[in-house]
Amino acid sequence: MNTTNKNNRGLRSLFLALILVGCSSDLTDDPIPIIPFADFVVNLSAPEYQPLVVNGGYKEIGSIGVRGVILYRQDAATYLAFERNCSYHPNDACATVNVHSSNLFMVDPCCNSSFSFTDGSPTGGIAWRPLRRYETSLVGNTLTITSTIVD
Repeated sequence: MNTTNKNNRGLRSLFLALILVGCSSDLTDDPIPIIPFADFVVNLSAPEYQPLVVNGGYKEIGSIGVRGVILYRQDAATYLAFERNCSYHPNDACATVNVHSSNLFMVDPCCNSSFSFTDGSPTGGIAWRPLRRYETSLVGNTLTITSTIVD
């Protein structure tokens, strides 16, 4: 085998290794910040929460959590509260999750990751951790969101 073939083989191996490293998720990511907040009480009868009267409805609440919360109605008895701070590189200035224009999932336009309304798990993009979810409790028309993190 001549020197040129050995060099080419070595370059191909190095190139392949770089591609594999470049395409993998960054599993050494920063931890997701935690900012405890006082219980947030929602009167579901109030006009500003009208989007939550139908299954699949949502409301963004900016005053709690790290970057705010997306409150989502799964069904009449189940409301899920997701942190808007993206789970991928959460300390980046643009790491804020929004509801996609289709209203079918959540998305971070910064890293192009998408997340499920079912449990906040990543469904596309480079995020590998789910969104943080906060505990909710419903009594009559009163919904309470706590800073207790749901695993």
